[in-house]
Amino acid sequence: MRKPRVESCAPAPRARRLHLLGLAVAAASAFMTGGVVQAGDLADVKAKGKLVVATYPLIEDSFMAVDVEAMRHSGLALKDMRDPAHFKGIDLDLMKGFAESLGVALEIRPELAGYGDLIPALDRREGDVAASSFAITPQRLATADFSTPYILQWDVAAVRPDSKIKSIADLKGKLVAVIEGSSHFERLKALNLDPMIRLTKYVLEGYDAVLEGQADYTLLESRAEVGQPVSAQYSGLKVAVRINETSYGIAMRKGSDLKAPLDAYLEGLRKSGELDKILARHGQGNVTKTP
Repeated sequence: MRKPRVESCAPAPRARRLHLLGLAVAAASAFMTGGVVQAGDLADVKAKGKLVVATYPLIEDSFMAVDVEAMRHSGLALKDMRDPAHFKGIDLDLMKGFAESLGVALEIRPELAGYGDLIPALDRREGDVAASSFAITPQRLATADFSTPYILQWDVAAVRPDSKIKSIADLKGKLVAVIEGSSHFERLKALNLDPMIRLTKYVLEGYDAVLEGQADYTLLESRAEVGQPVSAQYSGLKVAVRINETSYGIAMRKGSDLKAPLDAYLEGLRKSGELDKILARHGQGNVTKTP
């Protein structure tokens, strides 16, 4: 009896070469994305119909502030608040407009551990972007991508009006109130000031510490000249020293394809003058030069 013919399952030589090439491309793609092949962030945002913004909201802030009355009336804890109507500020206005440009809704997701948890939150996919008066620093650029800057300011040492601090050298060994995980905390190391550090959670906490004599200075962002009040919001302190120029941007995961449409959106606001209006509406004045 003739034995049944067994067909080989091995692909023909040319098909096998194409198969191996496909495997190589897939492996390279997986390597470049940390071993996980993922759909683009833009497609994901559109598929779920919303842009999720990770943020570290404050009580009183020009960039992202929570409406305390809304929180009280809703009975929600801050970590559970999602409605954009319960927040206000420059970053909120920018993200509302960006979400509209993508044709999706906006959701706010507060991160309460501080600025240092915003990029990890993106990596945990708890947000599509992070918008929270987020300074662009070399350390952050190593682990996240940022939009083009939308505002330029100075990092300044803010002091009481009667302070004798007038130079960076005068800051050496002094007690500084600084937010843990903030860009200011990162930059203290590079200044070699050997400071005594009082860690805070909020800008207002550091501001009050200096006013009440519990710290020699705090680090803030300001456009004010040396010797002038830091801002209308923090008028009780003056700018003692301008330390370095800083810029804010919107953060996203490394390689995110949200960067191109977000940069285009911000450029449109800049060209139309709408960015100036948003900044001025929240007490930050007009942009003085193009980032």
